[in-house]
Amino acid sequence: MPPVPILKWNHLLAKASYNHSVDMVTRKYFSHTSPDGLSVTDRLKTVGYQQATFGENIANGYSDEKSVIKAWLQSPGHCANIMSNSFTEVGAGREAKYWTMTFARPASGK
Repeated sequence: MPPVPILKWNHLLAKASYNHSVDMVTRKYFSHTSPDGLSVTDRLKTVGYQQATFGENIANGYSDEKSVIKAWLQSPGHCANIMSNSFTEVGAGREAKYWTMTFARPASGK
């Protein structure tokens, strides 16, 4: 894939990602949508992040950052999120072996 600008770390995206990983572990599911129907958009709203666009990668079973990133890069859909020029910010969170990485461009367009 062609190079894209470096993403800026965003603590609200990291909080939403971590919260989702914790929720998946606690409630024993693996999905972009929670058992009660909450989506990425709902999670971002909960932490106060207003997005113009977003994407999310989730994973389960990886014990370290290097292995989960390698797996995401080898998956066409996950790699497309990582290498998308639609996003300007990123945050990630892990609980146990559940991983969530959220990508976004803020509504303000910065």
